[in-house]
Amino acid sequence: MTSEQSFFEERLHEDQPNRLKDGRSPFQRDRARIMHSAAFRRLQGKTQVMGTGEGDFHRTRLTHSIEVAQIGYGLLQVLRAEKATFHKDVQEWLPPRDLIEAACLAHDLGHPPFGHKGEQALHKAMLRHGGFEGNGQTLRILTKLEKYKERGKGLYPTRRLVLGILKYPRSMASFNLDEYAKKPPKSYHDDEATVVDWALAGFTESDREKLITSADGKGAHHSLDCSILELADDIAYGIHDIEDIVARGLASDKEIREEITEAFAKIENLAGFDAKTVCDGLLSDSFRRKQTISGLVNLFITNVALSEHSSYEHALLRFNASLPEPHARLLKALKGLAYELVIRKAKAQQLERRGQMVVAQLFDTLISDPEHLIPPSSWQDGCRESSPERRVCDYVAGMTDSYAERLYKRLFSPGFGSSGDEL
Repeated sequence: MTSEQSFFEERLHEDQPNRLKDGRSPFQRDRARIMHSAAFRRLQGKTQVMGTGEGDFHRTRLTHSIEVAQIGYGLLQVLRAEKATFHKDVQEWLPPRDLIEAACLAHDLGHPPFGHKGEQALHKAMLRHGGFEGNGQTLRILTKLEKYKERGKGLYPTRRLVLGILKYPRSMASFNLDEYAKKPPKSYHDDEATVVDWALAGFTESDREKLITSADGKGAHHSLDCSILELADDIAYGIHDIEDIVARGLASDKEIREEITEAFAKIENLAGFDAKTVCDGLLSDSFRRKQTISGLVNLFITNVALSEHSSYEHALLRFNASLPEPHARLLKALKGLAYELVIRKAKAQQLERRGQMVVAQLFDTLISDPEHLIPPSSWQDGCRESSPERRVCDYVAGMTDSYAERLYKRLFSPGFGSSGDEL
């Protein structure tokens, strides 16, 4: 290992030496801390596409994150098999499995209750106090909020883990938030500016400038590790949600065939996959459905390749994981199916609006007197250096869907709850 590679293994804060007989690598320790964190456990109670109280079969943020980690490892295996065709630089910088799994497991930690509607509600509440964005909150949890050793230092993550989850390396304050009143720009919160500076310290000024400039509020160029995470997330989201929709009968067979056919309409036959084959498999028995879903996941994983962006100097920025153009188009189309088949329908929109209202009213009430309305342990365990608004935002963002609903009823429903209740 080179000194430059060791630089990216450094932790945000000086850490204790490994415990006796603890031979784990820095990235193995990153992964373990994430898996044992409270924020990771809370993902089991947070909406993925369908609400957590709607059934026991479909995916939550937790199961989604576990699946993303598995897909991320699969992508890494394929990239390792083809690395001989690439420049020596990328061979040295392909990430270890533990790092990719840690980043994938952590990527959704910052998502608030009730999905993107919850995110929008918090952003509106925080519009004049720095805004709120789920990916930015993930960075905040890893580096400040989660408990490990000392308050306010998070999980003491390695530099490369921070780079791996830093999807949008531009600060919220650099955008005109009046233009983003309804939906936050993809960015990090300004409270974490020094953390981002630390994470990017291994790159030249030119690379840093190009990377930051690439973030336009919707997307951004990624580091090599982050590109693997992003692709794994897209594959899991685009394909596994279809399985949940079909298995739970949330759309008619006719609707499913129409949307799948449209997705495949401009794509040539990819390794035996076409609209009819996929529809027949999805709408058959559960065994064939599972084989169809697995086949689609395999189709994307096995076609991943490394692309080169020559304007960047450092290998971690110059190389990205990517799909061939036809596969990328198909995956983009499949990602839109959940919206077309479920989310845009009135019943789903009603539930999303309810979640948005719950989050908004909880914030408005708690900010009126946070020291008395928020349990002392939660209020004091927060980031005391931050503003009261940001601390209340952290508290609400960390809630599961069910916790938020119970607290809402406790505050606003006469006759609900008692002083001895466990929330």
